[in-house]
Amino acid sequence: MRFNLPVLCESCYNGLSEMVSQLSAAVTTFFFNAVMLRMMAETGVAAVTIMIYSQFLLTTLFIGFSMGVAPIISFNYGSGDQARLRRLRRLCYRTIAVMSVVIFLTVALGGAFLLDLFSPRGTAVFAVSRNGFAIFQYSFLLCGVNIFSSAFFTALSNGLVSAVISLSRTFVFIMVGLFVLPEILGVNGVWLTVPLAELLSFILSLILLAVNKRRYGY
Repeated sequence: MRFNLPVLCESCYNGLSEMVSQLSAAVTTFFFNAVMLRMMAETGVAAVTIMIYSQFLLTTLFIGFSMGVAPIISFNYGSGDQARLRRLRRLCYRTIAVMSVVIFLTVALGGAFLLDLFSPRGTAVFAVSRNGFAIFQYSFLLCGVNIFSSAFFTALSNGLVSAVISLSRTFVFIMVGLFVLPEILGVNGVWLTVPLAELLSFILSLILLAVNKRRYGY
């Protein structure tokens, strides 16, 4: 085996979406904290931190699934087996849909128990977090599709489309929402930012999947 710089550079380019996600998380977390500190002081910062940690915890299921099936997608695409690629794509999105509903129902019905891990019941932080969860939980219905769509294009060696989905979902739409929604809806605007970002990213993912369908034969 010999060192191949072009292949290394191409691999780094293809993995842009993963890098973008990590960088965006750091930046958006800072701005979430800044907005909540201005609106609700330390209680707001603690509440939004719980939301962010909960999101990280639950979306790892989608990330793990997407990373697990990515090599299978790449293999079938590379072998030119479009029929299997189409079946695999349908199976993956159906699995994501089921997972999304299960996670949403788990959070909707048992969100209080999840919040107990971070803050005792009866505290101001718990109350604010509980109210926020009632809005924030809807993001779990769509985030799985967006996460998988980004990973799907990475598996097809299209780092650009993957990065566009990832950057839009984790940074662009969130930053726009943070600057606009709290000014209109107050604290509820902060909680609505992520669900709205996921909705817009969902629409973007559907468009990019449709545009590239003929090219990849899925």
